[in-house]
Amino acid sequence: MSSNSWATIMATLRFSSLRLGPVRLTYFGMIRSIYNYVYKFHHTHCGNYLIPSVYLSTCMNSWERVVKAMEISTPDRVPLYEMHIPPVIASRILRKPTSSILVHNPEAVFTLMMENGLSLDKINEYMAEELLTLHRVTGLDWIRVVSAYTRRPEILKKIDEHVWVVDGRRCKWSGFSLWDIDEPISYNPDVIIEFCRSSTVEVDSKIFEVLRHLVRKVKGEFFLSFDADGSWGPIVSNPNLLKHVLIWMYKRPDAVKALIEFNVKYALDVGKWAIDEGADAIQMCVDYGNKLGPWFSPKMFREFIKPALKRQCDTFKRKGAFTVLHSDGNITSILPDIVDAGIDAYQGIDVTAGMSLKQVKEEYGDKICLVGNVDPRILEFGKPEDVMMEVERCLREGGFSGYILSASANISVNTNADNFLLMIDYAKKRGVYAQR
Repeated sequence: MSSNSWATIMATLRFSSLRLGPVRLTYFGMIRSIYNYVYKFHHTHCGNYLIPSVYLSTCMNSWERVVKAMEISTPDRVPLYEMHIPPVIASRILRKPTSSILVHNPEAVFTLMMENGLSLDKINEYMAEELLTLHRVTGLDWIRVVSAYTRRPEILKKIDEHVWVVDGRRCKWSGFSLWDIDEPISYNPDVIIEFCRSSTVEVDSKIFEVLRHLVRKVKGEFFLSFDADGSWGPIVSNPNLLKHVLIWMYKRPDAVKALIEFNVKYALDVGKWAIDEGADAIQMCVDYGNKLGPWFSPKMFREFIKPALKRQCDTFKRKGAFTVLHSDGNITSILPDIVDAGIDAYQGIDVTAGMSLKQVKEEYGDKICLVGNVDPRILEFGKPEDVMMEVERCLREGGFSGYILSASANISVNTNADNFLLMIDYAKKRGVYAQR
């Protein structure tokens, strides 16, 4: 405490500057008054808690909170994130029908396009506002900004329950994801090589319309991320292509390298543009494995994927953004190489696949920020006390610095809004670090 503070205390005790009249105190009374003064003027309210200023100078906003964690430092309380709030849960939070939720709900968007003729500008504006309202209502700190719709399909019709024809291709809405059910059954590696080496894909600037809207409204208040990956995400998103690539790694490595190079070039363009638009981080959604382990050996990862991942991390970090890797599955065996590639944060830590937050924290907690790993099964089927115990586990294992609480992997197929909201509310109360 500064000498000026002590002088103010003594002046307050001796004189009637606050119109309290002269103060007569015993020794212990004086000590108690000094303590009360220090406590009053050197503590701050954060939520429902009074926190000693030795822990934090001020209450942080959402952006500051997440940045602190990304920097492996200690924020005022644990930051909160959810990368995919499913429409069923969003509808409960916003008190709207599921059919009117637009984010992560292309079926609703297609219906609007067909029946209402709503403009793309309005659709993208509504999605931005929906994302913002969800995060304001729940108290989540980090917004994963979705890509905007850039054009109306020339052909758009519903042919079956949850099955749509979009520009001649059939797509099925299943598991709260849109799947291309007309994906080719087989791929020719020579055709892939020729296409990748002779083609370029220009980034459509309209994909950033939702991001632009949020940057204008809440830049510096909420932490904003945008998706971009070419190392593996575009491959794993197409199941038939994935099967071929896993074989080509042994039989046609030239095709795999050409495909990844093509995808990475596009991802770099998207990521750099998003950063210029105001994104704080680039999230690379990769899904490098499943419950049994990675799709490939560590040797194959180092040969094909690690160089691409490192290139993305280096590029995005040079532009001033954080790099976040999201992966489902048990990726323990390749995690050393993933960390070495330069990621700032790892989201997922898939508890359903056997990943241990405690183990990952012990091994890499001084190098990267960890984001996870509340069990989505407990969020869906657990009792309230189970949810609270699970949050306590994650707070304990995640530690005071470099940790952001979220569901493990994501809750894209969950429907239990009550448990999801309980997770958030309980984490906000129990995750104030000065109280732990």
